[in-house]
Amino acid sequence: MEVFSLIIIFAFVLWLSYYSTKFIARAKIKTLSKNNMKVIETISIGFNHIHIIKVNNQYFLISSSKDGIRFLSEIDGKDLIIDENNTLAFEKHLKNYFNKTKAQKDKGGNYEK
Repeated sequence: MEVFSLIIIFAFVLWLSYYSTKFIARAKIKTLSKNNMKVIETISIGFNHIHIIKVNNQYFLISSSKDGIRFLSEIDGKDLIIDENNTLAFEKHLKNYFNKTKAQKDKGGNYEK
C-alpha cells in the first residue's frame, strides 16, 4: 500500500509541475508581446543575453545581464530576417515538436524515431 501511495504522489507532482510550467510559459509569452513592444529574438551567451526588440517600427539591440540592461545599437529593419508569424524561433520549434508528437499519438505510433 505504501508503494502505491508513493506512485500516486509522484504522478501528482509530475502532473502539477507540467501544468504549472505550461501556465507560467503562457503568461511569459503574453508579456513578451504587447502592442507597442515585442521581443523579436534572444540569444544567450553565458549569463548574458542579447535581445532584438521592436518598438513601434524601430529595432534595437540590447544586452541584459545581472548588472543590468544596456543599449547596444539601433538596427535597420531591412537587414533582419523575421518569419511571417513574427514569433520567436524557440516558440516555433516547440509548437512543431508538440504537433508532431500529437500526430504520432493520434496515429497510435510510438514517440521514438
